Amino acid sequence: MVSTTPTGRLVFVPQVQHLTLDVADASAGAAPELCSTEFGGRDSLVEDDGKGTITIRRRGPVHPFDLARRTAHVTLSPLVAWHIEVQGPAAHIEADLTGLPLLSLTVTGGLTQARFVLPHTDRTVAVHFGSGVRKTTIVRPPSVRATLRGDTGFTGLSLDGEWVGTRTEADWRSAEPVESTPGCYDITLDSGANRLTIA
Repeated sequence: MVSTTPTGRLVFVPQVQHLTLDVADASAGAAPELCSTEFGGRDSLVEDDGKGTITIRRRGPVHPFDLARRTAHVTLSPLVAWHIEVQGPAAHIEADLTGLPLLSLTVTGGLTQARFVLPHTDRTVAVHFGSGVRKTTIVRPPSVRATLRGDTGFTGLSLDGEWVGTRTEADWRSAEPVESTPGCYDITLDSGANRLTIA
């Protein structure tokens, strides 16, 4: 149960580029680290406040020709229930959160070229995007419902395998599974999206 699981918060401070986010294997025996990191290029600053919040900051100037080398690979413990916050702009994110007790996912400041594989959940989980979202895919388990709300314009929108195209606003609920299913991803956007896919 989430109520008996320790809670953590992972915060990425702006200029998130080439990020791989995944979940440790807890079946190996020893308890995994709360959060393990590996960086390409200049190391980031990892701050642990000792109360469950880990903040990751990229260090040094960001030059366009240096972005491809500034990779980050972050692995989270599945023994902790997580809030994840990405303070954009952010680009090139691959996040496979399978097996993670996810409490919330928030991305602010812009997002492009991202893919999030969300874990099974038996609760309503808020997924919130702030400013513009481009070329982003959200994959949820078939056993979990999803809703999408936003009122500032969508282009290239695809929902559960159905090409929707352009809409001035969205207020959508997945048809499967039935509404009595407890798990749900409640996805909201502050501004428009281009080529957003929810599968």
